[in-house]
Amino acid sequence: MPSNNNINMEWTPISTAPFDRDLEIAVINYDGTHILAFPVRRILGSWINAETKGRIEVHPTHWREWQGKP
Repeated sequence: MPSNNNINMEWTPISTAPFDRDLEIAVINYDGTHILAFPVRRILGSWINAETKGRIEVHPTHWREWQGKP
C-alpha cells in the first residue's frame, strides 16, 4: 500500500462504511497513513477488490467514496 500523509476531512470512520458501492480505504497506524491504490467493496466480515472480486486481507480504519485515479 502506498503511504500518503495528506489525509483530509473527507475520511469517515470505517464503522460507517456502506456495502453497496466502491470505496477508497485507509489504514492509519503508528507508521502513518496507508491508502489502497484500487477500489474495494465491503462484504459481510471482510473486504474485496472491486475490480477482481477477490477477497483482500486488510483492517482499514477510514473510508471515503472511490473517485478513481487519473
